[in-house]
Amino acid sequence: MAITAFANLKGGVGKSLISMGCAHAAAADGKRVLLIDADPQGNTSIQMTNGEISPDTPARASLADVLDRQSGVAIDDAITPSRRDGIDLLPCGFDALQVVQNALFGKPGAENSLSRVLRPIADRWDAVFIDTRPATDLLTINALMAADNMVMILEPEIGAVRGGHQTQRAIDELEKYLDKGLVTAGVVINRVDIRRNDHLEMLAQIRRMTEEEEVTILGEPIPLMADLSRLSAVGMGLDEHPKKTARSRNIAEVFHNIVKGIEAAA
Repeated sequence: MAITAFANLKGGVGKSLISMGCAHAAAADGKRVLLIDADPQGNTSIQMTNGEISPDTPARASLADVLDRQSGVAIDDAITPSRRDGIDLLPCGFDALQVVQNALFGKPGAENSLSRVLRPIADRWDAVFIDTRPATDLLTINALMAADNMVMILEPEIGAVRGGHQTQRAIDELEKYLDKGLVTAGVVINRVDIRRNDHLEMLAQIRRMTEEEEVTILGEPIPLMADLSRLSAVGMGLDEHPKKTARSRNIAEVFHNIVKGIEAAA
């Protein structure tokens, strides 16, 4: 079992989509997965419950309650089933998670708040995936400190690559100042439009960069795909596609290979 954080300090690269896709791929292989939503925006919480959890209808307990030192809520009380068998969810808590982060700031051991409650129970699952927010704040630091490894999500855009470099610098600082050695399991390249020359050029640049830095690219690059976005929006995996196509099967296999790569890095 390994705890994996999906990260990039650039927003909009598809961290939620990839973390959910990996959870579905693992569940399709018969594995039990805990999916943690550490982003107050809450896309993972909303989509993995098909909207049953939302800012208007919050969960009975959430990551916000678990991290709140005044709440007394145990992590077991905040974990809830997702819409898919085999995937459990620790929902974010939306705005309350931001409030709790602000309250934790400056408290002793604040950066290890998630690790302290997650580590004792993590072995109940075959994999634990953490969806992070695009910010170098206490929530993201908690996710990285709790993780065994990290998957960098990139898209073939200069902003995403810069965000990847910023994320790596943040990880280097965790090692330097908090003695946290975090393994980079690999890079996932998302939202590739092969019709665009600039995407093809940036894809080649990412391949050169990862080769120079000896970082593995996990799976094949994931193309822009409307079906993937539509299924993700209602918490469904590609293997649950009602009208499977050769393309959807191929992308589903990419997610299986990403999960295998994460397991190999554990």
